[in-house]
Amino acid sequence: MMKTIQYLKYSWLFSLLIMMSGGLISCGDDDVYNKRDAGSDKVLIESIRVQSNDLWAPVAQVRVGTAVRIEGNNLEKASAVYFNGYEVTSEHFTNIGKTYIETVVPENTPIGHQVTDETVKNTVRVVTDVNEFTSELNIISKSLNVSGIALYENEEASIPGSTVTEAELGSKIQIQGAGLDFVTAVYFNGKATTEKFILQSAVGITLHIPKDTPLGSNVTNSSDRNTITVETEFGEKFIYSFTIKGNPPTFTGVRSADGSEVITKSKGGETIRLIGTHLETVTSIYCNGKELTDFETTPEYILLTLPKDLPVGSAVTNEETRNKIRIVSEFGEAALDFEFRGNGAAPVIDRVSHTLAKAGERIELLGENFIDIEKVVFPGEVEADLQTMTVGSDYKTLSVLIPVGGDQTAGAIRVEGINGIGYSYGYLNCHSNVFIEKFSGDSWGTHQAGTRISGNLSAEVGVSGEWPQNPGVYRAFPANGTVDYKADGTDDTNNNGYYSFKVQKAWQHLLDNNALDGTVNCDDLAVQFDCWMSCNWTAGALRFAFKGDNEITFVPWHTGWSDEYKTVDVDFSKGWKTFTFPLSEMASVAGKTVKQASESTENGRFTFIFGRFNYSSWSRGEAMDGFRICFGNFRIVPYVKGE
Repeated sequence: MMKTIQYLKYSWLFSLLIMMSGGLISCGDDDVYNKRDAGSDKVLIESIRVQSNDLWAPVAQVRVGTAVRIEGNNLEKASAVYFNGYEVTSEHFTNIGKTYIETVVPENTPIGHQVTDETVKNTVRVVTDVNEFTSELNIISKSLNVSGIALYENEEASIPGSTVTEAELGSKIQIQGAGLDFVTAVYFNGKATTEKFILQSAVGITLHIPKDTPLGSNVTNSSDRNTITVETEFGEKFIYSFTIKGNPPTFTGVRSADGSEVITKSKGGETIRLIGTHLETVTSIYCNGKELTDFETTPEYILLTLPKDLPVGSAVTNEETRNKIRIVSEFGEAALDFEFRGNGAAPVIDRVSHTLAKAGERIELLGENFIDIEKVVFPGEVEADLQTMTVGSDYKTLSVLIPVGGDQTAGAIRVEGINGIGYSYGYLNCHSNVFIEKFSGDSWGTHQAGTRISGNLSAEVGVSGEWPQNPGVYRAFPANGTVDYKADGTDDTNNNGYYSFKVQKAWQHLLDNNALDGTVNCDDLAVQFDCWMSCNWTAGALRFAFKGDNEITFVPWHTGWSDEYKTVDVDFSKGWKTFTFPLSEMASVAGKTVKQASESTENGRFTFIFGRFNYSSWSRGEAMDGFRICFGNFRIVPYVKGE
């Protein structure tokens, strides 16, 4: 052996001289790594290898007595190699070159607790006269060995089944091998089990894979991932590669963030608690199909804050993922139906196109945010059929057929959508609040007089598909039919019509039939009437007053008129509609109680008048051909939104 070593030394020296004189760089075995610290004469270790199938394969663990190959750079200068602090001098190397040393780990190398200096335990160190370099290497005895892991069929089984390469948390297993009777600790993915071994012998240890074994990114050292390590009373370790699978997660419910209550719906920005088992391995959560990765996990629950921009409702194009939470781990997945609400603006109902329409007729709600509407509920908790509902593309209009029974109870319409709930004013179906129904035919004596208007009419007029039809009794201006209005000032004189009524009789009627309470403030009320015009309204004014003839003047066609719904007010293509005038805008009743208002002995008046009107500028409007206005069902109704 000494001759071989000397021969190698001389061969190396001869090669070095050739390289220096010829300036050539060898492409042989010495330059396999070519190297960190190129140009340096410091020794370094790249890897430790053992021979396998005629190849030198890198390892992290060797037994005493094993031939190893230390690969790196400047190794030809090594004077000694130390295994766990035990010296092997250069004369005991079996082969040497610039990039490698081949030698045998001595059988009397100290292992485990035999290593008195902890700083050198499980290390290999190469020393030269320039420097020394240390690398990690787990060194074990010849006897300690793990040859396989066998899985028990069930907890009651006393004989293990066949060997396997993977098992789930909680599984009952047998570690098979040799020298296992001296094992005092077993590590799963780097964490020691605290369970007492069920059985132990030289050839086997029966125990469970702990349910709290860290998995995936929870394994502190990546080198420990998917390993079972046994450690003897001497401190020596054997590392065995084995895939430890987490149990598939289960998902049983959702609670509030503090866990105090079960919840069935939530919205973006809120924190929810997902309840189940084996949740610590969950890596992704999908809500309405959107992947979320920012959450806190424990084995039994996950704390998840929903993003404010979480898509909801119709924004979730895949119906299979809508209103569903899906949790995913590398060991399986689970899903649960859960309602996701929006955090956008709630629906707003500013107006209802007709507030005394009948079941089967179509009405329109005007407002905003009619997004993903789920319910339209009429007074008396009567739900509309959503199959009859249409929503405008700007989400500012919603039309629907009044359901059977939806025209019977006074109150507000409620609209429920993904972003919340909206209410109309409580002025629907106020049949008892009508104070002019049959004009001169009303038994409570409201009628006073009419000028240039028709008598009572009942013929069908203004019918437009499903939209509301005329009241049972109505009147019209002009009295005898339509008129062509030129809007040039030539036909204003005496071109108006009005109906006057006894104010005190009107109020008293509503008090007598309990439609209103005398203590109600008029500021919380409005006067309404139903109306239809035979053409687009482009000239003339509607006026209403409880005193005099001009407390309210209504000219939505005027360019100076500022109202969001002015274009709706002048269009009668959808049949009869309801106009609403708040009493808070009428000087004679604003701020008064109903009882105080009922003491008036004045005559009220409803008027349609042609002429010139001033809103930032004077205007008569535009000519109208075939004009006639029909009106009826005057009523005083609540003007407070429902809740």
